[in-house]
Amino acid sequence: MEEISVTNSAAAAVLGEPPAANLFRRILETGKSVLSNRATWTAAAGRAKVLSRSFFNPREFSKPVDRTEWLQRVRSNAGHYKLIYSVVFVSALVYTILSSPLLLLGMAATAGAWAYAFVLTSPDTALQVFGFELRRREKLIALVPFSILVVTLTGMINSLIYVLCISSCISLPHASFHEVSELDALDALELQGLAAPDPLSVGKDFEVPS
Repeated sequence: MEEISVTNSAAAAVLGEPPAANLFRRILETGKSVLSNRATWTAAAGRAKVLSRSFFNPREFSKPVDRTEWLQRVRSNAGHYKLIYSVVFVSALVYTILSSPLLLLGMAATAGAWAYAFVLTSPDTALQVFGFELRRREKLIALVPFSILVVTLTGMINSLIYVLCISSCISLPHASFHEVSELDALDALELQGLAAPDPLSVGKDFEVPS
């Protein structure tokens, strides 16, 4: 899969495809691959289930003694529970988007314009817009300011900052007061059984304690 992506990128570079269009195409292909991979979502759900046992355990919460311990907890828990923290962020993001019709309209317009110009049609295919013929370079020149205008008018940047603040207000206190924990033998074995590759994995391999 990685070899195919490198080949596509090299071909796009040779053909002179704009970097932004190539990036949009790669993001779309990656999203399709992840969404269509049922094993990936099954493995991610299994990991989240295992991690949630200690994530919500009230006996594993305490006040950090000093700043050094606080920093250690934040770093360790950020890596250990990043899957669950990502779920919190995505949940806040989805709720924010669905609660604002303007955001939905702006995202649909931006994604639709880029997809129509560079994915649904060939990048080399010229488009007729208001009597003007837009080729590859002209399409990129038109889409960049259009996207900036839509992002500004619909308040996407403010919404993203809002989502970051909300998710941080949930994740940071948890990472600060949750003690650094290790998986027990049963949880480690269960995680090892989830062998499917997962882009939202917890970030490291766990070994069964001896």
